[in-house]
Amino acid sequence: MTDPVSPAVSFPPAPSAADVVRAVLDLLMRVPPDNEPLPDALRRVEGMDDLHRQLLGIRKMVSALCKGDLHHSCKERGFVAGALKSLQSDLRHLTWQVQRVARGEYQHRAAFMGDFSEAFNTMVEELDKSVSALTQLSQKYKELSCKDPLTGLLNRRAFLSLAIDTLGHTVEKNTPVSVIMADVDHFKKINDTYGHACGDTVLQAVAAKITSFLRSMDICCRHGGEEFLLLLPGSALQNGVMVAERLRQAVEQMSIVADNATVTVTASFGVRDLPPRSDSQCLTELLQAGIRDADQHLYRAKETGRNRVVWSLQPPDLP
Repeated sequence: MTDPVSPAVSFPPAPSAADVVRAVLDLLMRVPPDNEPLPDALRRVEGMDDLHRQLLGIRKMVSALCKGDLHHSCKERGFVAGALKSLQSDLRHLTWQVQRVARGEYQHRAAFMGDFSEAFNTMVEELDKSVSALTQLSQKYKELSCKDPLTGLLNRRAFLSLAIDTLGHTVEKNTPVSVIMADVDHFKKINDTYGHACGDTVLQAVAAKITSFLRSMDICCRHGGEEFLLLLPGSALQNGVMVAERLRQAVEQMSIVADNATVTVTASFGVRDLPPRSDSQCLTELLQAGIRDADQHLYRAKETGRNRVVWSLQPPDLP
């Protein structure tokens, strides 16, 4: 009795070198799904699983970087994976620097990405210059919008805004405030006699003299024409009158040289302390009332002979 012939066992042919190369090229060149498995025939090739995993991990890392994902984690090792991780780290740091630059920190510089770093540094330097120039220009225009161009004092609008802010603090602390209104006497006669250029020089000199007597907390503006307005926080009426009298004497002692002429001037002053604020009264109304009363006292000083300080409609002798 003859033994039955056992059927021949067939094995799939071993992959050729060309098959291996094609599989590697597929991972490197074409765009298969990231989870596409390695064909069974290639799994029998020693080291192919590790190579497939390495290349797949590198593919995912490159894809993440291309999409701007700087937080993708790559577990693979080696030169290529290490270079990609280094690039990822550099891009993270550069992103951090860009965020700081966006906040106005223009001192940041990059020195680790060659031509890109050079371009980044040039951009930051130019941005710093532009922002600095714009800041200076903005400050210049802000000052121009707040100051009287002739005397350099605050203009009326800026004075009122700053005075309201100051009153907010003084009212809260219940501290006294005095208002002084000053006017250069016979100013029209100065213009008519010596010319408007001389009149401008007189106003500048008087403004400078007033400023020299003020504290850092005091506020002064050119109220219009030859009038000046002062706000003295923390000064009761008596102190305000004393300041006005010192200013009156200082102006009277001035000798102003303009266009080969020496001019002497005097000034009149009206003083008013701000009354307590009523519950229904806003700060603007309180300030306007004080300015109005100081202006009335100034008018009284003009009526009664000029070159004097008046702090009531029937002024007593100066203390």
